[in-house]
Amino acid sequence: MGQLQGKIALITGAGRGQGLAAAKRFAAEGARVAVNDLDTASVQAAVDTIRAAGGEALATVGDVSNAADVQRTLAEVTGHWGGLDILYNNAGIGYSATKRFGVAMSDIVSCTEEDWRRILDINLGGVFLFCKYGIPLLIKRGGGVIINTASIAALRGAADAHAYTATKGGVVALTRAIAVTYGAKGIRANTICPGVIDTEMIHDQLIARDDIRKILVHNTPLRRAGTAEDIADVAVFLASDASRFITGEEIIVDGGISQRV
Repeated sequence: MGQLQGKIALITGAGRGQGLAAAKRFAAEGARVAVNDLDTASVQAAVDTIRAAGGEALATVGDVSNAADVQRTLAEVTGHWGGLDILYNNAGIGYSATKRFGVAMSDIVSCTEEDWRRILDINLGGVFLFCKYGIPLLIKRGGGVIINTASIAALRGAADAHAYTATKGGVVALTRAIAVTYGAKGIRANTICPGVIDTEMIHDQLIARDDIRKILVHNTPLRRAGTAEDIADVAVFLASDASRFITGEEIIVDGGISQRV
């Protein structure tokens, strides 16, 4: 029996990258997984992959920054399976946003007001909306688990991507507050803070560039970039009873790079 047997999980941004890896791992651990993303094709491909491996999955397409989409997504999940046990807010935009969304990562002086608002709406607003409408569903089940994706950028300074950094700091702070407020209702809330993870979000801009990759690997004590599966393993731990006395924490998964002086 898997660590998440019988649990109902919703993972946002699960059409690719860290979210997709988590969706497959959750399903392999016995969870019924709702795969949420903006792109219908990637969502359906993820669902097909999970089902082909013997898991249960549901396709849900929507924009995490749109309240109507969020409410509809949650209604689809609860209507299909009768409830919600695990809410994994993974969706977000980073360095790949220029290609996918026309939003640039830059320092605060260079950042346009439009880009600032768009990044906040997705990265922090999406967490707000899913928690606002999802927490009551977790309470109905007698409690549950919230996992929010932040970044080591929330904990360390960076030379650019200031709007991104601000959103991830906000996710960490919001998660702590949720943990304190709803712990008595049986809800645990924790944040995963990934470091350099080789997914679509940063691959072309960083990992694919030999000069930058060498520097990143050299500066990482474990001497490699992280993988989506590294994050998925931590997410399974946080979603399971193995972490039953952990809440309000930021779990850094970065191969030790943030510990360098």
